[in-house]
Amino acid sequence: MTTETRKPLGVKVKQIKEEGCALTYEVQLSRETFDKSVEAAFSRIQSRARIPGFRPGRAPAEIVRKQFSDRARADAADELVQAAVPEALKSSGVQPISSPMVTHVHLEDGKPFAFELVVEVPPKFEVKGYKGLSLTRHSYPASPEEIVKRLDQLREGNARLETSAAQTVGKEHYVLVDYELLREGKRLAGAHGKQEMVDMSAQQTVEGFTEGLLGARRGEDREFPVKHGRDKQAAVCRVRVTEIKEKHLPALDDDFAKDMGFDGLAALKAKIGEMAVSEGADRSERELLQEIDKALLAANKFAVPSSLTEHQLEQNLLRLMRRLGMRGLPEAELEKLREKLRSQSEDEVRLSFILASIAVKEKLVVGDEDFAKELEKNLTQAESEEQKKDVKEFFEQRREGITSALRDRKTVDFIRSSAKLTEK
Repeated sequence: MTTETRKPLGVKVKQIKEEGCALTYEVQLSRETFDKSVEAAFSRIQSRARIPGFRPGRAPAEIVRKQFSDRARADAADELVQAAVPEALKSSGVQPISSPMVTHVHLEDGKPFAFELVVEVPPKFEVKGYKGLSLTRHSYPASPEEIVKRLDQLREGNARLETSAAQTVGKEHYVLVDYELLREGKRLAGAHGKQEMVDMSAQQTVEGFTEGLLGARRGEDREFPVKHGRDKQAAVCRVRVTEIKEKHLPALDDDFAKDMGFDGLAALKAKIGEMAVSEGADRSERELLQEIDKALLAANKFAVPSSLTEHQLEQNLLRLMRRLGMRGLPEAELEKLREKLRSQSEDEVRLSFILASIAVKEKLVVGDEDFAKELEKNLTQAESEEQKKDVKEFFEQRREGITSALRDRKTVDFIRSSAKLTEK
């Protein structure tokens, strides 16, 4: 079996514009080449054309040409573009990092067939400013005040709500209410509830709700004005206070610690101290890496491919929406989030090029041994055979991405090795 090899089209390629990482080329083919492609398109169309009064594929050529002239020219143009793009890229010597974009196709009679090809390429820059960085690492020890703060948070998380001896609602209370919102005497859709718990110290979505409850007695019915919805339209709240509760914190003693699964209060404090030290170390490391990123970005300013920035932006937007539980936002709100994330996304793309360039310049490579060590480390953290199987599959499927991440880690370690580090 033989494979047909297409003859070179003899394209002429000329760069006509450069904007950042986007290069625009004019690609031109001879009129003869285009005309031959049109004739081939006519032949294909004629063999399949269905024209009233003729059997399929039997219509006279002149009728087919008259009815399908535009289609034949369009088919010929599409075929030539698909064939010419690879040849143009090879001729120009560029290596695109995303799919090239074809624009401004010219089909003028008697003139060469031409189109413009927009190609995004990696940025050209000489990496600098990564050796001998002056860095500051802040430490966050577990101070007695921090331990007390965390113990208070733990007590808050285990507080109980009990019926209050107070007869009227105060700012420190939690109130059970039946309520409904009305406008012009009619209940608003979805704006009602029974036995709803209201934290009087927290901000409410209905403006004026907690203010209207202050001073109400247990069992009292009240009506007061509120503002409801995004547009803060005026409404009336009709509410009945069914119960007044207050928060009771557990005593900070050995019994409380035992309820938390510790031998006593001293053991609980020790564990909280360990957690504070570990979290402080993580924070210190995170801030140090952010300082390195900031220094690299400040020393290396260059344009990055917009397609990569847009891809990173959409990934960041998706992660943010998942983290915040956001879904189904209006397009206007999504666009606002995109604009907030755009600069960060562009910096992340630029940083990836910077780290890759440093790795090349310093000959930092990730070999099979490095990959195997990372795999083994993750396997030891797996708690079951099923998890180990998932880890192996993940490493097999994402080898390129994991290798890239390991290279970046090795590059950052190299930068730190020459940095001047100040401890605070």
